[in-house]
Amino acid sequence: MLEIKELMTFKIFKNVKEEELKYLFENLKFEIKNFKKEDVLFFRNEKLDGLFLIIDGSLSAEMLKDNGEITKIENLLKGEMIASAFIFGDNNILPVDLIALEKGKIIYIDKKNLLKAFNLNEKILVNFLNEISNRTQFLSNRIWSHFNNKTIKEKVMDYILENKKEDKIVFKHSINELSERFGVSRPALSRVISEFVKNGILERNGKNKFILKK
Repeated sequence: MLEIKELMTFKIFKNVKEEELKYLFENLKFEIKNFKKEDVLFFRNEKLDGLFLIIDGSLSAEMLKDNGEITKIENLLKGEMIASAFIFGDNNILPVDLIALEKGKIIYIDKKNLLKAFNLNEKILVNFLNEISNRTQFLSNRIWSHFNNKTIKEKVMDYILENKKEDKIVFKHSINELSERFGVSRPALSRVISEFVKNGILERNGKNKFILKK
C-alpha cells in the first residue's frame, strides 16, 4: 500500500499536490518490491528498464575491482531514485552493484508508464530533469575534487559545504567510506575532523551530526 503523504516528501514529487499524486497512481501501472538486508537488488552491468524509487530502507552502491577489492561509491537513501541518468539514452547499463543496508522496499515504474506520468503531471518531469542535472553537476564537481590536488582539510570542508543545511551538517558516510572517497587514510581523516572540532569550526550534535560554527 502506498502512503501518498509520505511520497509527497520525495524530490521526484516536489510541489505535486496530494490529490494530483493520488490521481497519478490510480492511472499508472507500478510494482512495489520488498528487499531484505544484504540482498543484492542489482548487479553491475544489469540493464535498467524503468524508474526504481526507494520508498523505505537504504542501499549501498559498490564497485567490485578486478583484484577483488570493493570500492564504496555512495549510499542511496529513502526517497532517492536509482541511477536516474541511466533510465533513458543508448546505454542503460548499471555501473555498480546495489546492496541493501537494511530491509525496505522500492517502487518500480516501467519506461512506458514513467512517460505517462510525465504527461499527466509536468511537475514530475521537471523534478526528474532537475535530479539528473543536479546529479551530473555533483559528479562533475566530485571528479574535479579528486583530480585537483587538495589537502584533506579542503576535501573535508568541501564535503561539509555539500551536505550542510543552514548551519547543520549530517555526515552521510562513515569515516571508512569517506577515507576511501577522499583517497586518504582513516586516522588522517579522523585527525582532521577532530581538529575542526577542537578549533571551534565544528560542534558535535549527535552521531555523525555537527553544527558549523565558523
